[in-house]
Formats: sequence, C-alpha cells, structure tokens
Amino acid sequence: MRKWTTALAFTGALMTGNAMADGNQLLTQCLAAVRALDGIDTNNVGFGAGYCMGQVSGVMDMLNAFSEDLPTQFKACIPPPGIQYGQGIRIVTQYLKDHLKFLHLGNAVLIHKSLQTAYPCK
Repeated sequence: MRKWTTALAFTGALMTGNAMADGNQLLTQCLAAVRALDGIDTNNVGFGAGYCMGQVSGVMDMLNAFSEDLPTQFKACIPPPGIQYGQGIRIVTQYLKDHLKFLHLGNAVLIHKSLQTAYPCK
C-alpha cells in the first residue's frame, strides 16, 4: 500500500504545474543556467536560470527522497553519493537539446526522464 501511495504522490508532483510550462521554455531557461554555471553572461541570466535550477533541484530531491519506495519504472539510479545540482542541470539541458520532439511535455516529466536516461536502473 505504501508503494502505491508513494507512486501516486510522485506522479501527482510530476504533473503539478505542467499545464503552463513545457520543455521549450525549460530549454531556454536551462541554457541560461548553464551559462551562469560556466561564468558566462552572469549579468543577464535572471529569472530563467533560477527557475531551471529550482525545477531540476526539486525533481532531484524528490527522486532522492522517494527512491526506496518508487516502483521500478519511476526510478533513476543515481550513483552514491549523488550528483551536484549543476551536473543535473547539464544533464537535463543536454537531454532537451537531444530530444527536441519531446519539448511539448511538462518540465517535471522531462527532468525526470532525463535523469532516468542518464542513470538507468539495471
């Protein structure tokens, strides 16, 4: 029962807020975040970079918090001791650039899928 409750909570959290935000916006925002991480154009990164950082760190934290209770199809097996948020942002940005056909999907779904793709469970 606990696994089903966790899965439902996780799915609901992934779907929240996706009606207005999609991968097209997320890609632009995460490109700004990568520029900020690299020390490029730090005066003009603004809200978008912070939004990307918040979205990515939120999904990463959720995956970490629920990792033991998630059904296999929702897991991302990030190796211990975990990854830095900056690395997560770079993984998400690369995934978005490589999978343009999915940019119509919601932010949390895309972030989750990018981490699952980078760190599949065996």
